[in-house]
Amino acid sequence: MNMKKTAFVILAGSLLFAGFNQDAYAAKTRKDYFFKPQLGGWFGPVTPLGETDELFDTELSGGIFFRINLPKDNFILKYFKIGVDISYQHYESKGINDLHFVPLYGSILGLLPIDIPVRIQLKWGAGAAYLYQRPDRLELWEPVIHTGLEISFPAGRTVNIGLRLDYLYIYEGYLDSKAEGGHFLNIGICLYFNI
Repeated sequence: MNMKKTAFVILAGSLLFAGFNQDAYAAKTRKDYFFKPQLGGWFGPVTPLGETDELFDTELSGGIFFRINLPKDNFILKYFKIGVDISYQHYESKGINDLHFVPLYGSILGLLPIDIPVRIQLKWGAGAAYLYQRPDRLELWEPVIHTGLEISFPAGRTVNIGLRLDYLYIYEGYLDSKAEGGHFLNIGICLYFNI
């Protein structure tokens, strides 16, 4: 069984387990789960955008993340988290070269203070991405900028399920002022654990 199928089976099994055991892990309120550190993963399609789409095909990918809260005693800061994300993305080429893309970035997440059953979080961040191109064997690290949105709901006291949309921009302007950089959109189903 390849990695993509294994990740899908694990994610589906976890979602089913969380759904069947929802009453056993019921949260006191729907708001509680945002105010805990979270460890999770995501799985879904990753799509090149713009000129990047002319070079590479859409693929399936996944990643992991960890988030901690800022101090809860401050009225403003309690709605923010800081986190670290890493994923592995492999793109088949529409030409000759394949691309292995591993973004690693820090982010700030802001919870929209709207009282609805789901939680909506906006994300911003920056970091670096490891790029490896085959068969040229070209490897380098590039700066990456990130923005996104997450919608999540509790599936119990310790498990949350969500949908994430991430836009990643690989900045290459420092190499050549005319360089466009790479544009990628990640859409994934998230499963996170409140720890």
